[in-house]
Amino acid sequence: SRLQTDPARPRFAKLDAGEAAFVIVHDDRNPFVVETGGAHLQDAGTAFNVRRLDRRTEVAVSEGLVIFNPAAEAMRLPPGRQLSVVDGRAPVVGSIATDAVAAWRQGRLVYDGARLSDVAADLTRNTGQRVTATPAVADRPFTGVITLDGGDQRLFERIGPLLGVAVEHDQQGWMLTKNP
Repeated sequence: SRLQTDPARPRFAKLDAGEAAFVIVHDDRNPFVVETGGAHLQDAGTAFNVRRLDRRTEVAVSEGLVIFNPAAEAMRLPPGRQLSVVDGRAPVVGSIATDAVAAWRQGRLVYDGARLSDVAADLTRNTGQRVTATPAVADRPFTGVITLDGGDQRLFERIGPLLGVAVEHDQQGWMLTKNP
């Protein structure tokens, strides 16, 4: 993940890529703002998670309220709501269990219809190992929970059957591929 902060602007962060969780004390006169992919997220006493992958921004709220692009769409996201937007497209709002927001901080990756290429990106970020999905499986959806325990070898042994793919290892890392 690449997150920029500025000591001169302590109530501002810019997420260039990756994922970050925020727990913010609200200040009406000086709101906390996260900028990512051209979007602005403003807190209203909030715990929320932001992910930036490729050209997509995802926001999920577990407490309080986040306002997506307050100067434009001004979409209000209360607890249990999430927003996904691809640059240049309209945002899509859905539901999420509040205990699934930022679950990666407790060693759990929670998905509801995520593409395997996105799961691979999350595994890369959370394990420090390079993980890719071949084109044959990259767009396959996955719904479930991956627990990041037991070490990398055990994790990748378990993950193949869970995702319904073969997992191969080489010098460059791990690859999710079609079962033979």
